[in-house]
Amino acid sequence: MNHVCAKTTAIVLMLCVCLALLGGCGGGQEIESCLFVLAMAIDPAPDGNLTVTVKALSGTQEATGGGSESASGEGTSEDSGGGGEQGGSMGGISALEQAEPGYIVLSATASSCLRALSLLSATTPRNVNLSQLREVVINRTLAESDATLSILKEIHSMYNANGGAIVVVTPDDAGDFIRRQRAILGIRLSKYLEVLFDHFAEIDTIPPDAQLSAVIAAMESSTIDATAVYAAGNNFENTLVLPGTSETDRLPGHLPRTSPAENEYLGSALFSGPRMTGVLTGDETGFLCLMMGKAKTRTSFINGAQYKTNLSTRVVRNIDKQTGTLDIRISMNMTLIAGEESQTAGHIAAQIEEGAANVLRKLQTASCDAIGFGRIAVRRSLDIPGWESIGWENVYVDSPVKVTVRVDVL
Repeated sequence: MNHVCAKTTAIVLMLCVCLALLGGCGGGQEIESCLFVLAMAIDPAPDGNLTVTVKALSGTQEATGGGSESASGEGTSEDSGGGGEQGGSMGGISALEQAEPGYIVLSATASSCLRALSLLSATTPRNVNLSQLREVVINRTLAESDATLSILKEIHSMYNANGGAIVVVTPDDAGDFIRRQRAILGIRLSKYLEVLFDHFAEIDTIPPDAQLSAVIAAMESSTIDATAVYAAGNNFENTLVLPGTSETDRLPGHLPRTSPAENEYLGSALFSGPRMTGVLTGDETGFLCLMMGKAKTRTSFINGAQYKTNLSTRVVRNIDKQTGTLDIRISMNMTLIAGEESQTAGHIAAQIEEGAANVLRKLQTASCDAIGFGRIAVRRSLDIPGWESIGWENVYVDSPVKVTVRVDVL
């Protein structure tokens, strides 16, 4: 009898504990109290300061014509409640801008990202929340300084920032870049940015490891370097067509086209440690993805014919022990999808070899080991001091390269 009572008492206590745990949110925030940021831009400001611009949900409750956006990515709708600028500048805070229906743009200038966002939180009746962050845009001048890593780490560590946000470098004013960033094709901005980056990653015109957490990890690593997406605005006045090259063998901002999207995401920003040191075009980024073993559905134009790369591509990377040659061997299948085949598989393989080898040399010139040969070289060291004594950065830059490609045309 006593045993039954003790068991019953234990069950009741467990239920009470469960109810207590379910009764609160553990210090969580209500959706209505948060300013959910979807895109963030960082620009250099005078006297060593930073200007941080954010594009966030406006939080009003009237439905828009283009769908709804909620704090968690679905559910609550919003509207602009008007257009134009509202209010004036005060201290380090710019005017609050009504960007488009459902979204607002705010900016603040301070000595760090943390202080700038704190300034926004202190003067806006919402708590800044980066859990829905999709895009971090950095001005190129700032990216070419040693401050990039500390800025990204600061963003990642505060306000529950989304580590999957894509890091973008632009030669434009970064704040203006996200002001131009608008949802098109009838979907909300957060989903539009997801679809946009997924699409360009699928066709290999942006680097594969441009997420905030991955970029930070690569910048802090001694065996691999980071890449970010390179992007710029296009005013559609450039009608120059480059003869003899692919349409995407150029940098963003120079495509002869018109589109509802003013911003162009095309190519890679290369980093050596925390500092940006070079760029790749859209086509060159495709070769980078291929050599990294992360190419997806790469499309190649060869002598007027269009080929699509099969997903079964195999890539082997190695460093020759005798010569120190950076060796990449690629085995791939390609399918003719448009035009007429005018070259043999051997000729196609030779062109891919040349293009890939040129990109690898360009990475060396930028001191950017984005492919990760350092991860192969480090295995030959017995300990960290031994690895550091090699001076891999200098060894990498001066190493000969060799790319071998085998192509089967299906």
